[in-house]
Amino acid sequence: MILNEQFSKLRNTIGLKFSYGLRAFVLYAMILGGLGWFILDHAIERLDDGMRQAAESVMVDAANIIGSILEQQLSDQSANDFSIDTNLLSKALQGAKSRQLDAKIYQVSRRSFGADVYVTDQTGIVIYDSSGRYVGKDFSKWRDVYLTLSGKYGARTSFLSPQGAEKQDHDQKAMIVAAPIYFNNNIVGSISLSTPIAHLNKHLETETLEMRRGMYVSLVVAVIIGLFLSLLFSRSMAKIATYANSMANGETSPKPQFLDQRLSDLSDSVENLRSELDGKNYVENYIHSLTHELKTPITGIQGSVELLKENLSKEQRDRFIHNIEVSNQRMARLVQRMLDLAKLENRDLVYDDTMQFDLRVLIEEVVDQYKQFCSESNLSININGLTDELSQGDRDLVFQAISNLLDNAIKFSKQNSTIDIHFESSAKDSLVHVQNYGELIPDFAHERLFERFFSLPSQQRDSNITKSTGLGLSFVKHIMKLHNGSVSIENFEKGVVAKIKW
Repeated sequence: MILNEQFSKLRNTIGLKFSYGLRAFVLYAMILGGLGWFILDHAIERLDDGMRQAAESVMVDAANIIGSILEQQLSDQSANDFSIDTNLLSKALQGAKSRQLDAKIYQVSRRSFGADVYVTDQTGIVIYDSSGRYVGKDFSKWRDVYLTLSGKYGARTSFLSPQGAEKQDHDQKAMIVAAPIYFNNNIVGSISLSTPIAHLNKHLETETLEMRRGMYVSLVVAVIIGLFLSLLFSRSMAKIATYANSMANGETSPKPQFLDQRLSDLSDSVENLRSELDGKNYVENYIHSLTHELKTPITGIQGSVELLKENLSKEQRDRFIHNIEVSNQRMARLVQRMLDLAKLENRDLVYDDTMQFDLRVLIEEVVDQYKQFCSESNLSININGLTDELSQGDRDLVFQAISNLLDNAIKFSKQNSTIDIHFESSAKDSLVHVQNYGELIPDFAHERLFERFFSLPSQQRDSNITKSTGLGLSFVKHIMKLHNGSVSIENFEKGVVAKIKW
């Protein structure tokens, strides 16, 4: 009872942890997905910044080259009368725009020239615009022009003109980098190079798509690995739960083995708990059972002793002394049988003592022990069987098992009847049938035959010494269990047959 309660608690605890394991996997998947999305979003943002910075660095060089070309055309002019000549620049840009490009920049193709240039004088008025839209406009307040004319680095990302924000279909947002135009070491104007953000966004979209694919694949792989580990962990916990359940049901099963040390420790803890609780429950049951079984002979002895104190005849005194002797022998047999059974139940496997033996010879030795008693009861024993191979097992334990079955058959056989013993032995297994002719087993008793101390009234009523202890069949059952075998008792038309197989 205690063992079942303790293992039920352990089973529920393991089941709860298993539920938490599933929840942990779902939480892991959610955290992993959120973290992946955050990293991807941050990576795309950083990629966008990096691409713009790289593009801006190249545009700075290009703007300064154009500014230097314009400065060369100013070198021959007088300090009091000069003008920035943009004719050459205009022709060059027109020629570039008329070119058919076939540039494959990684996954992005360029078919046309996309940059624009505008030039301002020293007051910020546009004197040249390759797009032809802003000539004469005042760009002095734009960052690229204002900072450059002030001797600083000027750049901006915006629409080209103040009106551009309201006319997005005509004016694309662009990156603009400016460079100063020097004449006699003075800044006399600025040249601004612009490129549409859309050109950079094509590269960004392509790289973002590749990053998303890589991230999705990584997430799927991570989830699959997490699911595999979760299933592996759940399977391990299920093994421990099954082991705990088998222990709670009183079954013997091998302790599960794991590569993970923590799971092995948990398995060892269940094994230790089973041993401790089983031992406690075992002792408790045995004490109750032994107390119950010893009560009757002790009471008989006590009654006989009280009567012996009376003035009795020799015949009466001898009868009561005989009763004391019978009760004492019964208690001795009961204690010895319980000690033998306790010793047997402490064993887990029989294979350390396994040997080969002749089953026929062993059965004949068992029968020899009961010859005198069978003769007194007018019982005969027939042995028939087939031995192709030597039997395998613990010879002493098999001897005791067959001896208990024969003892049981004799007690429940009718006077002047026969006991048939049939056996077979082969390389695969061995079996023994012990069949007696007597009263059939009642229906209510079938499920209790192998319980400790359960017994039915014997046919051999003349002998109190042979009264059953109720431990014989339990003894046989455990012997067969150690041999990975089986035992069964069935009614047939005229009696009962007990079968063992190992």
